[in-house]
Amino acid sequence: MAKKQGIFYMKRFFILFIFLYTMNLMADIVDIKADHFYANDINHEAYFEGNAKIKQGANEFNASKITVFFNDKKKAEKYIAKGKVNFDLTENRVHYAGKTNSVTYSPKNSKYFFEGDVILKDLTNNRLIKAESVSLDLKTGLADIKGKSKKPVHFRFEIEDRK
Repeated sequence: MAKKQGIFYMKRFFILFIFLYTMNLMADIVDIKADHFYANDINHEAYFEGNAKIKQGANEFNASKITVFFNDKKKAEKYIAKGKVNFDLTENRVHYAGKTNSVTYSPKNSKYFFEGDVILKDLTNNRLIKAESVSLDLKTGLADIKGKSKKPVHFRFEIEDRK
């Protein structure tokens, strides 16, 4: 009887392991749709143009053009979305949404660079940033935000009531 129970628990553990492993693999799936696709195998680049949409898990970018840069092992090293980019992403339990002219994303080190008329909404912390460029390093938590000489950075956030 104890042997049957041990086998039963072992099977349940194995099924749980397979489920969790599969969920981890699914998180790495990138889904890209566009009107036109072409690739340059020599330069390890793929181009998606016209109504381009990239989705990975809950993260999503919509743009006129998305370029994906691969390493020699065919793993994506960098994504660049250009042209009226709208985005909705969640990283480290913080939900961001907004729009810009261009976004560069490096998945290996969780760095985002938003450039050109950036509107970045931190929906989790109720903050709004309007700037010319925003650099976010989500591993270290560092941000670098720049405006233009005639269009400074605009940062809006809530503070707790001081009672």
